[in-house]
Amino acid sequence: MKQIVANLVKLQTIDTRLDELKLQKGDLPFLIEQTQEDLDEKQGRLAELQKQKEKIISDRRMFELEVEASKEQLKKFEEQLYQVKTNKEYDAISLEIDTKKLEIEELDNKILQTLETEEELDKEIAELTTQIQELQKQLNEYQQELEEISQQTQSEEERLKVEREEVVAQIEPRLYRQYERIRSAKGGIAVAPVKRSSCGGCYSAIPPQKIVEIRELNRLITCEFCGRILVWMNEE
Repeated sequence: MKQIVANLVKLQTIDTRLDELKLQKGDLPFLIEQTQEDLDEKQGRLAELQKQKEKIISDRRMFELEVEASKEQLKKFEEQLYQVKTNKEYDAISLEIDTKKLEIEELDNKILQTLETEEELDKEIAELTTQIQELQKQLNEYQQELEEISQQTQSEEERLKVEREEVVAQIEPRLYRQYERIRSAKGGIAVAPVKRSSCGGCYSAIPPQKIVEIRELNRLITCEFCGRILVWMNEE
């Protein structure tokens, strides 16, 4: 039992230090994740807008070609108008001319609409590009800051993780699950020392008889108030 308690104390010490190292990074990992998500979303939107612009430009070019073709046809009809010999032929060609003029007018309106749409897209693309540049700059700053902190703590973290694996291997799986469950529920502290006849985790008073049991190490004792595993550290 003494070795079991020693392993739990050592594991708690390692986890506490790992938590401290994690705290040094603050909310940088979260900020990096959030900024990257925002950046990915805006880059996706930018790609979508650029595709829309390409489609608008392609449509306008098609309309312009149709206008050119319609104008050529209109020119031919207007030339034919002076060569007709009957009123019927004149009326038929006049109808073709009116139809072509209307067709050209509709195409010109479509071209104008594409120009207006492209202008709106250009404005949105410019705004989005600026936002992306700002986000990328912010992301780079966060990553650089985290990298600087990580360089200072990396070797210690790696060493502690190796030690942790070695300690966990010596703890019964059921007990380790209990430890993790308590640690998760109690702010990272699953093993608490007895301090001045109180739980070092929640500071609730511990009955004298229970303190005796803790010192005897015949079995693991948990705090009846917070559920943490109580250990005697040879001092109060």
